[in-house]
Amino acid sequence: MRTIFFSLILFVSFNGLNAQKLDPVKWSFSSEKVNENVYKINFTAEIEKGWNIYSQKKVENGPIPTSFQFVQNRDIKFIDSVIEPEENEPIFDEMFEVEVTKFKGKPVFYQIVFCEKGGTKLKGELTYMCCDDSKCLPPKTIDFEIVIH
Repeated sequence: MRTIFFSLILFVSFNGLNAQKLDPVKWSFSSEKVNENVYKINFTAEIEKGWNIYSQKKVENGPIPTSFQFVQNRDIKFIDSVIEPEENEPIFDEMFEVEVTKFKGKPVFYQIVFCEKGGTKLKGELTYMCCDDSKCLPPKTIDFEIVIH
C-alpha cells in the first residue's frame, strides 16, 4: 500500500513539473504626461529570447493579432488608436506561411488620450499570441488598469 501511495505522489510531482505553464511575455503599463491634459499610455511587453508577439494587423491564415479593448470612461477621450512599434517590417513566417509583423525583445505599444482629471483610471484588456520557431501558445487575454497622472 505504501509503495502505491509513494508511486502516486511521484507521478503527480513529475507531471506537475512537466505541466509548468510557459509564460514568455510579461506586460507592464504606465502613463506619462505629454502636455496639459494629454497623456501617453504605454503597454510594454518584455518577451523572452526566442519568442515573439504579433502586430495588431489581422492577416488571413496568420496568428492572432495583438489587440486592445478599453472600458468606456467618460473622463477619457482617445486620440487615434493604439500605435505599435515601427521598427519591424512584415516578413514571411514559415509556420503560418504568410507575411506577418513580429515583435521581439521589449516592444512598446502606446495610446494617446485626453484627460482633464489626474488620477483617472483607464481599464481594459489586451489579447496577444506568442510563438517561437517551433510552436505557438494559445492566445492570452490579460486585464489592465492604469492610473493616468
